[in-house]
Amino acid sequence: MVECTSPPRIDHFIMVKDLEPVVYIISSITVIVLLYSLYVAYKRWTYGGEKIQYGPLGVRVKNFVKYALFQWKVVRHRFPGTIHLLIYLGMFWLLIATTLRAIDDHVTHFLIGNTWMVYKLLDNIAGLMVLVGSTLAVIRRALKLTPNLPQDPVYYVVHALFLTIVITGFFLDGLVAAYPLSSRHPCESPLFDPVGYLVFKWAVHHSAAQIQSIYRPLWLFHLTIAQLTLALIPFTNLWHIAAASLNVAFARTEPPAAAIKAYEDIDERIEEEKPIGIVKLADTNWKQRMDYDACTSCMRCVNACPAAASGKILRPRDIIVNMRDLMYRGAWDETVWREEEDGEGIARLKLDPEAVWSCVTCGACVNECPVLIHHVDTILEVRRGMMSTGSEKIPEDALNALYSMQQTGNPFGYNPADREEWVQSLAEKFGDDIIASPDVEYDYIYWVGCVASYDPRIRPVAENVIKLLKQAGLKVGVLLEEGCCGEPARRMGEETLFVEMIKMNLETLSQYKFKKLLVHCPHGYNVFKNEYKKYIDYIRNNEETKEYAELLEKLEVEHHSIVLARLLREGKIKPVKPLNLTVTYHDPCYLGRWNGHYDEPRLVLKSIPGIRLVEMPRSRDKSFCCGGGGGQLFYEIKRGERISRVRAKEAAETLGASPEKEDPSKIVAVACPYCNTMFRGEADDFGFQVKDIAELLGESVGESKEK
Repeated sequence: MVECTSPPRIDHFIMVKDLEPVVYIISSITVIVLLYSLYVAYKRWTYGGEKIQYGPLGVRVKNFVKYALFQWKVVRHRFPGTIHLLIYLGMFWLLIATTLRAIDDHVTHFLIGNTWMVYKLLDNIAGLMVLVGSTLAVIRRALKLTPNLPQDPVYYVVHALFLTIVITGFFLDGLVAAYPLSSRHPCESPLFDPVGYLVFKWAVHHSAAQIQSIYRPLWLFHLTIAQLTLALIPFTNLWHIAAASLNVAFARTEPPAAAIKAYEDIDERIEEEKPIGIVKLADTNWKQRMDYDACTSCMRCVNACPAAASGKILRPRDIIVNMRDLMYRGAWDETVWREEEDGEGIARLKLDPEAVWSCVTCGACVNECPVLIHHVDTILEVRRGMMSTGSEKIPEDALNALYSMQQTGNPFGYNPADREEWVQSLAEKFGDDIIASPDVEYDYIYWVGCVASYDPRIRPVAENVIKLLKQAGLKVGVLLEEGCCGEPARRMGEETLFVEMIKMNLETLSQYKFKKLLVHCPHGYNVFKNEYKKYIDYIRNNEETKEYAELLEKLEVEHHSIVLARLLREGKIKPVKPLNLTVTYHDPCYLGRWNGHYDEPRLVLKSIPGIRLVEMPRSRDKSFCCGGGGGQLFYEIKRGERISRVRAKEAAETLGASPEKEDPSKIVAVACPYCNTMFRGEADDFGFQVKDIAELLGESVGESKEK
């Protein structure tokens, strides 16, 4: 090899100077295609005069950097996350490298000597990352190493394009290095150009004319494929580069638990007989439409969905993609769900009502989505639409539960007198002052909830909560006239009934003086904490309810696990009796994933002497729903296996419980009456017992000396 006498640099358009205009022509066409596609997307998102809410710039930039640039949620799954990261970082650098090369050619020459060598080494590393990443991605999809991945040929075409771009790029690099007139020819080294050097070693034995005859058509092919790949972005799964990046940047500013829309014009809608929720595609808002465009079909939502895992037909990805396809078809005036079993054309793309009603609203899909799509938002809005138009596809048991709420104040249809009788019995156990009085100020008003109020098996949970709070010296009152919080109506799409219950419950609470509202049920906790307050402007602007606005604004809500954990930390509750139990804790969806409380219930359990706490494989934010959410405590989609049974089997395996014999030392601990009910329905078949954390703590603390 000839000795290198001058620093190497980039030789722009070597051997193809006469073809330079082709670059600008093809690039201009690509840019026009991309800009036009973004314009069309913007028109989709803002259809019907919708306005994109730009919000605080700092939040938008932070979201973009965190979720788009740094792929914060993508890498949570190690294997697919690593594959994506290899491709993403590799292509990202190659894009930067192309930009730097253009600057070097048109603005200032800086890719010379050591800078150039570092530049080439990074090019090599990036190209190898794409080669490895795309190859693994093809293998992963072809061998179905990740379940449910679509086998659309377009996915394979995209990776074939990536591989072609990188491989031809390496060949072109080596050919340039071997060209006699290249400034790199005497300086080529495997140290900074390891892949290109392999081609160089072969090509250097060929004449300049031979190299040129290979290089020119290969360069034109490489350019065309690279620009074609860019131009195809809007028409392939690569569209997520733009749509998903915008979706994360413009993510909902409120927490996911509070992201479900409130209808402040609900009275006018009722009066004018306008539907509530999504009936037609045009009823969606700009953020929902951006969600639909952003889906990458990574299938994380499907693989996390308990309904899908139990054999139901719900696939959260399909809900989003079907809405996207309707949007692409321009079916703005079409009802979004199918009224017939089968259909053709647009009807085939519509949502299956059974899928909509199979959702337990656990939020696993929302938690898993790397591009911050809120699947539950759309599903609940469609349920609202079905309710407000009287669709025949609503489960009959759901309608019965809603009717019971209207008639008896609880979704079970139980006689309210039964609850009053139980509350009166609390006075015998804890003293007359346990029944809330308007003349007394309380530390906590304890909102017991429908399940614990009416189910004799779960009433002991509430009684233990009361006992523990009184032992800690807290003033607690239970309402004699408590009704349903309205959460089942909210989840089943009966927004009108939910709003009426907000007003009724605020009227009830306004009669009492208390510092905080204590809620035993995570579903009630969530609606009081997050969803009632979505209607604060409606309450404030309504003549009949405006006096409750201040109460709602200042309302502090705590779940019993939070209170008990704090009392333990403060030493106001002292568990002393060893229980000698093996316990696994089930994270309730509305306490854990939706509201982020994972540690408090575990602190309660770990404080009890003798308890051995073992975690299920799916716990904390990966927890698997008990099957009672989304209103399904009151109705059931009879397809596949019961979700509660899937989770009970996992709990039993974790505990080492045997279905042949119930073992009172094997406990599934819960912090939710819905979970309590669902697990009790399966416990006999799996050999474990079900107890709330308050019951276990109450057993260890012992009986109160005070009545």
